[in-house]
Amino acid sequence: MTLRFEASCPDGLCPGWSIILKGEPVSEASKFEINFMCERDDRIAFHFNPRFTESDIVCNSFMSNRWGQEERCNNFPFGADEPFQIEIYSDNENFHVYIDDTKIMQYKHRVEDLKTITKVQVANDVNISSLEITKKPFY
Repeated sequence: MTLRFEASCPDGLCPGWSIILKGEPVSEASKFEINFMCERDDRIAFHFNPRFTESDIVCNSFMSNRWGQEERCNNFPFGADEPFQIEIYSDNENFHVYIDDTKIMQYKHRVEDLKTITKVQVANDVNISSLEITKKPFY
């Protein structure tokens, strides 16, 4: 795994927080990932993994030392070398994923205590131009 970015959010990514990533896939990209992690026990609350080779987005959680049930999204709005913006917004129930302001999916929380999600990682075939973590008013 090639780590491109890592940020800590000591208070946890509680409902109302949003991550906005702007970037573009590298040439010949095969996949990249965004991981919302629980630092103290290595759980991954939300693994967001666009796979160019499959034109699919695979989402999952890593808990109790194993991956859970994959959720796949066939809506694949990424193109090689095309800039994108991903926003992942968390409410009490779900992570909501928007790409270029269009909602493409939601992912039900599997980690119950959202305050334990204290780290965000971006890895593999992506060039990041910016990443911000911002608190939003509820929609």
